[in-house]
Amino acid sequence: MLKISFFVFGLFVSTAVSAPIDKFVPWGENPIPPPLNVATLNGEPTSLEKFSGKVVILNFWATWCAPCLKEIPSLLALKRQLPDKKFAVLFVNYGESQIQIEKIWAQIGEGEITLIDPGAKNSRPWIDIGLPTTVVLNQDHKIVYKIVGDIDWSQPDIVSIIKSVD
Repeated sequence: MLKISFFVFGLFVSTAVSAPIDKFVPWGENPIPPPLNVATLNGEPTSLEKFSGKVVILNFWATWCAPCLKEIPSLLALKRQLPDKKFAVLFVNYGESQIQIEKIWAQIGEGEITLIDPGAKNSRPWIDIGLPTTVVLNQDHKIVYKIVGDIDWSQPDIVSIIKSVD
């Protein structure tokens, strides 16, 4: 039991002290993402095709996930630094009901759109470790980076990485 405690503590410490830029590992697997058919909070169906020709930063989050809630303001700050014609920053709630999401999103989303996937049927294939998970897709909507865990997206080196994606 003691060994397990040290192992868990070690993982926590290594995650806490790693630089955010270290989480940007180039995607080496199949770059074709799974389909993502979700809806807005208003119930309008949407998919990645709606953002054709744009670099998409796709953030998967949940209301019960403290790191997710911590990360969202920095993603909103990143969005303000990117030209809308080339980039889209999308938030996809992972499996919660519209009522659960609306209560929290009104406080943290600053009028932004979040996409919902009650039951996580469509978003489950995107998540392999945990939340938050952010996927960066190039203009052809192929996966370039997958970042697990929260980071400060408004840092200049991270903004530079995102701006370099075509």
